[in-house]
Amino acid sequence: MFAGVMVAVDSAAFQFDKLYSYNVPEGLQQTVRIGSRVLVPFGNSKRMGIVLGSCDQDSSYKSIIDSETGEPVITDEMVGLIKYLKDTTFCTYYDAVKAVLPKNIRLVPDGDFQRVVQFSEAHTRTVYRAAEGFDVSSLTARQREIYDFVKGPMTFAEIREGMSVSRDTVSRMEKIGALEKTRDLKGTDPYLDIEISEDKAPEMSPAQKKAYDEIKKSSLSASKPGTTLFYGVTSSGKTVVYLKLIEDAVASGRGVILLVPEIALATQMIVRLRSRFGERVGIIHSALSDTERTIQWKNIRDGAYDVVVGTRSAVFAPLSDIGLIIIDEEQEETYNSDQAPRYRAVSVALKRAADHSAGLVLGSATPSVESYYRAVSGQYSLVSLNERYNDMPLPEVTVSDMREELIEGNDSCIGSVLYEKIRKRLDLGQQCILLLNRRGYRTVTICRSCKKIVMCDSCSMPMVWHKSDGTHRCHYCSRIVKEITRCPSCGGELRHTGIGTQRVEEELATLFPDARILRVDLDSTSRKGTLRQSLKDFEDGKYDIMIGTQMIAKGLDFPNVTLAGVLSVDSMLLMPSYRAYERTFDMLTQVVGRSGRGADAGEAVIQTIDPENNIIQLAAEQAYTKFYDSEIILRKAHLYPPFCAMCSVVFSSGKENDARASAYRFEKKLSQVFGENPSVPVRIMNPSPLRVVLVNGSYRWRILIKSRGDRAFRECLARCLTKYKEENGSDRTRIYVDMTNESDI
Repeated sequence: MFAGVMVAVDSAAFQFDKLYSYNVPEGLQQTVRIGSRVLVPFGNSKRMGIVLGSCDQDSSYKSIIDSETGEPVITDEMVGLIKYLKDTTFCTYYDAVKAVLPKNIRLVPDGDFQRVVQFSEAHTRTVYRAAEGFDVSSLTARQREIYDFVKGPMTFAEIREGMSVSRDTVSRMEKIGALEKTRDLKGTDPYLDIEISEDKAPEMSPAQKKAYDEIKKSSLSASKPGTTLFYGVTSSGKTVVYLKLIEDAVASGRGVILLVPEIALATQMIVRLRSRFGERVGIIHSALSDTERTIQWKNIRDGAYDVVVGTRSAVFAPLSDIGLIIIDEEQEETYNSDQAPRYRAVSVALKRAADHSAGLVLGSATPSVESYYRAVSGQYSLVSLNERYNDMPLPEVTVSDMREELIEGNDSCIGSVLYEKIRKRLDLGQQCILLLNRRGYRTVTICRSCKKIVMCDSCSMPMVWHKSDGTHRCHYCSRIVKEITRCPSCGGELRHTGIGTQRVEEELATLFPDARILRVDLDSTSRKGTLRQSLKDFEDGKYDIMIGTQMIAKGLDFPNVTLAGVLSVDSMLLMPSYRAYERTFDMLTQVVGRSGRGADAGEAVIQTIDPENNIIQLAAEQAYTKFYDSEIILRKAHLYPPFCAMCSVVFSSGKENDARASAYRFEKKLSQVFGENPSVPVRIMNPSPLRVVLVNGSYRWRILIKSRGDRAFRECLARCLTKYKEENGSDRTRIYVDMTNESDI
């Protein structure tokens, strides 16, 4: 019972975002708890809020207007997560609430708590069950048939379809007690249509058994479970080890969270998990509807699932007792949120693992440089799998010099070396995967007269020609216009250049007219369920060649794929980012690893105009430790992570001069505040525009800061933000802080 509470209020600006104190009226004191959703007066309006603390009553405080009843949706652990996100990502309290809770849970219609029950009923359905222990001798023969049919929860529509009965018949059986009527969560299981067969755990190899024993010792059986970096070459069988570890955690009565970087991988993983653990496996990812996410979240909270698999947001799954968290492909950028709160899933997992005394396993064939550094320096345990499962050889890799192709007049996106290898695999009845990380048909449209590139009106990026639907599209702001046929500047004739996945698909159809070709990119899989079905069709052998973007590059397991091809890699090496080499090595290694995962040996082709490049050569060798040894020297010499924390303060405005001016004003504030705190070491870079300066009508400038990233640094930076807003109240430039190390976006 609280007389006063501290409330996080929705829609509070950063400089005014704090816990506001309110009195609790006597009529609500039995209702309001830590984590309760409340309606409070705020200025001249009413706003939603979450109770995150208690305080003494004070006559100067306003009083809460209304509160939800029953058990709060926010648990004590979630309260801690909200405060953690607020402290580490420079978001508002309610930004953190939005990360922790699905939309339909955190919102109350119009702030009217009398409608909460009605709102919740939108996610439920009326169902009937056969009453246990009912004396069936009193039933007619027809009623007995219905009683035997209705064993699990079934809607009237399902009963009518199965038994051809009227509603009156069902109602009479309810009145005499033969059927029980209740309300259940809607059965919107997004994977209900997937065929699940019983899966027997494959026998672990001696190397896998050794890795499993080491991980279990450090992250499951230890009195104080720790973090393990599980490094294994592609197709070494890390998933088999994951499944055994999950089995152990579930057998001990504790829950498991398994994160994967892409929705496509979530589909494959949930099939494997459900074949092992049945329906006690839940899923969370961004492709679910609001209703599906709400139902999954409630089922997890209510203990219906032992295992939760999903993408980044699944790290917040409300399991009450977590024994193990696994993050597969832990190096992936998709684990870093690009919207407030800008959190790293790995960091949140470390926090939750500590809160639950759970083990954390970070798995990858190409670990992030930071994680591998922590492992070799003893902060994490390091477990390695250095051989492929069943002694499968690593794919034989050919680095194809495209300069010779161009000199010989071959401007095709499929070089002669790759062409011959595709033809060979098709003749053998085997499958091929080809990667080109650019969608569309032609990526640049340029005027023959004035030489200007056709740019997006809202972004500093070229419009991409999509021949399939006759449009030009911006891949940053998603703007779509009818195909541009004349130069917007001079009216001159246009020519298209650059190659996208649609162009490759067309060329493959010409080169291999008998081949069945599947294109997998954002354009071809935008409709719900399309990606899942496309991958299943490819796995079932309905296609011979799959061409796609990075969504097909990692983790997918197709036993009949014996050739992987990378059509272009050079632009990645030239990206203005300290992570350019790491990302290129990661992508090449992972794509090569998709080949030769079944009974037949695999091979790969990397097309490049820089065949002697050291990063390409190391990726062709699948030599991660050699890459790490060279990369860590560069990182240390130039003071990049893991030897510092990178922080990006971004300034966004519809006028570039305003964004630039705000950045320079803030730089002065940084120098002042950190100058007053010499014990907090920082290196502040001069303001500069982001690589893509204009996105969706907003110009973006930034300041990069190198620091220790500790609490003292965060406190100083928070003071800078607050003081800047107080002194520049009329400045409409939007400011946000990104601590995820993805500062080159």
